[in-house]
Amino acid sequence: MPTLYAEIDINAPQSVVWDALIRKEQWRFWNTFLYDCNPSLQIARGNEIFLSMQRLEGDEETEFQPIITMLRPPYLMRWVSTIPGLRSEHLFELQETVPGRTHYIHREVFSGILSKVFLPFIRRDERQGLRRMAQQLKMHVEGTMLSDRPQSHPDDRHPDDRRPDYDGRSYDSRDSRRDYPRDHDPRDYDPRDYDRRDYDYRPRRPR
Repeated sequence: MPTLYAEIDINAPQSVVWDALIRKEQWRFWNTFLYDCNPSLQIARGNEIFLSMQRLEGDEETEFQPIITMLRPPYLMRWVSTIPGLRSEHLFELQETVPGRTHYIHREVFSGILSKVFLPFIRRDERQGLRRMAQQLKMHVEGTMLSDRPQSHPDDRHPDDRRPDYDGRSYDSRDSRRDYPRDHDPRDYDPRDYDRRDYDYRPRRPR
């Protein structure tokens, strides 16, 4: 199946990168590829969200409503959007290669009878969008999220909350959700679902 791909190394713990990725209501501050059209729709397995895509900066936006089919914090998220004859799957994967360093991977897989017709017209621009988002995520996490966190001495924290220091700055997992809006609960997903063999949610086909 036709696939587009982008990857990058980010000098931050996996949990921090994940936090930036799932805060879609904050994308407007750093992400010029994907936009959140309805922040009230939360990222949770089985939920439909409303997004728009801008393949090239300044270009027209394309709106779509994908369904979250897989969510495995803090390292994997997948959504699927469909139109007649075309299915697009976005897969985000975070791999903590060493403490304090995360490898970010974003794949987009196309399928359906129209994929071979549609993809040649968007392949180049959409690949640039994936790569642009990867670069902007790296800049946002390393330059904003980590620098905004209060400095603290590692010995002042509970051992379970300690993380390797990044560039002399300490990251405390207890602060990872302190900026969420009051009506946003990133724990909306149920961790008990992740170990089930049928964790891969498949949306119902319209009759």
